[in-house]
Parts: sequence; C-alpha cells; structure tokens
Amino acid sequence: MTLLLRAAGAGLAGIMMILLITPAAHANNRFLGLDFGQSDLLDDVGDFWAEVTEGLQIKLGVGVSVAPRYEGDNSYKARVLPRFALRYKDLIALNNTRLRVFVVHNETFVTGVQARYVFGRYERASPDLAGLGNVGDSLEMGGFAEWRPGWAVVGLEFGQDVAGGHHGFVANLYMGSELPLGGGWALHGGAQVTWASDHYMQRNFGVTPAQSAASGLPVFDAESGLEQAAVRVGVRFAKWRHWRFDTYVAYARLLADAAHNPLVETRGSPNQFTWAISGEYRF
Repeated sequence: MTLLLRAAGAGLAGIMMILLITPAAHANNRFLGLDFGQSDLLDDVGDFWAEVTEGLQIKLGVGVSVAPRYEGDNSYKARVLPRFALRYKDLIALNNTRLRVFVVHNETFVTGVQARYVFGRYERASPDLAGLGNVGDSLEMGGFAEWRPGWAVVGLEFGQDVAGGHHGFVANLYMGSELPLGGGWALHGGAQVTWASDHYMQRNFGVTPAQSAASGLPVFDAESGLEQAAVRVGVRFAKWRHWRFDTYVAYARLLADAAHNPLVETRGSPNQFTWAISGEYRF
C-alpha cells in the first residue's frame, strides 16, 4: 500500500510540476509578461523534517529576487520568485521545481530519488551572450541524502540531465542551519559546493569554434570540476500558523573553468550575488 501511495503521489506531483513550470520555462522564463527566477536548493533545507504532516499540505507564495542575468554575469535583474510546495506525509515533497520521493525518512536521516527542472540560458537575455546560442531547459534525474545531527542539516544531491539541456551531471554538497531568536523570528544560513561534468561546463562556459566566430570570444574547452561555492544568510518570520516570510542574501564564487573562461573573464564576473524576499501561505 505504501508503495502504491508513493507511486500515485509521485505521478500526481509530477503532473502538477509540469503544469506549474512549463509556461514559465519557455520564452526566456516569461509568462503573462513576468520574468521568473528559480529558487535554490537551500530554500528547502530542513523542511523535510519540520514539514511532516498527517496528510496533504500545500504552500503558495511569491517573492522577488535580484540576481545576475545569467550565471557569470556582472549585471543584475529583478525577477518574480514563485513559491509552491506540496507535501504528503513523509512520502513525497515538491518544492518549486524540485520533486523528491523518500525511500528512508526518520528523525536523523532521509534519502530517496528526485527530479529537478532547471531553466536554461537564453541568448537574448543579455548582449554578452550574442553568438553563443541558447542552453535548453534541463530535467536532472538523480537522488539525494540528508543527515540531521541536531544542529544542522548536511546533504548531498546529484542528477543527470535527461532533457537535452546541458546534457551533464551535477552534484551539490550542502549544509544549512537555523537559529531561533524568539517572537517568531529566526536566523538561517547555509553553504553549498557544486561539482559539474564536462558537458555541463562546456554548455554553460565553453566556446566552440562556431560560437567563437559568431561572438568574437576565443575558443575555450571547459572541463569538469568544482563549478562554484556559495554561502547565504537570511532572516525568517513565522509567528503565525499559516504565514511565513523570508529574506536572504547570498554570495557565490565561480571556480575553475566556470570562472576562468572568456565569457566570464571579459564580459562578466566570478562573483555572484543574490538578494530575495518572499512570503508564503500554508494551507
């Protein structure tokens, strides 16, 4: 029975995820005239214990983020940040574009399989990208494991693109923690290191001979390695039962070939900053 519930829940949440993200994932992540951003992994850290319910739980919200126009850019843009989460007991969780199905779930350890939809990079997003073409949207299929020793959450997630976007393999090692301040306020933060394969690095940071001729950038062959290291810190207010408000600032440093390539070195920056604020309502 549990397996049937897992399968049914995964199918339902998968359909909902597709309906939710498909309109925003095309035409440069625009829908109804709005430009949509993508939330990051650390938004989810800790929720897989704190949010366990007896049945179905849904959270809806919206926010605004200010982030680089593309990964490695030195100019910034404000975007709408949708907030959507669906949770069924300790079996399944959908947070924005990340779907997780739990195989093991207890007080100190969770693991399972996941699918994550990642928006692509569009040439018209910035004059810097002229001649480099588009990087399509990706669907990363893989798994995750998280350990909670009590004071923090430490985790690993990984996924292989199966949709033909970046064609690569990506792994994130991360940790997060929250410090209650009283009165519904809490300080939260985290850190993350990302490793990416040749295909991912080449699609996002490499320059082929054809792209070189079209963009004016020299040919560059990007290889696998550490792609970035990031830290973030924020404040959360959750005094009321149904409402939660968050704001955070984050800094990411591109590494290896993600930093030392013609696009970033001549037209962008390896230093990436993000600010976001959001509110959500829990049903």
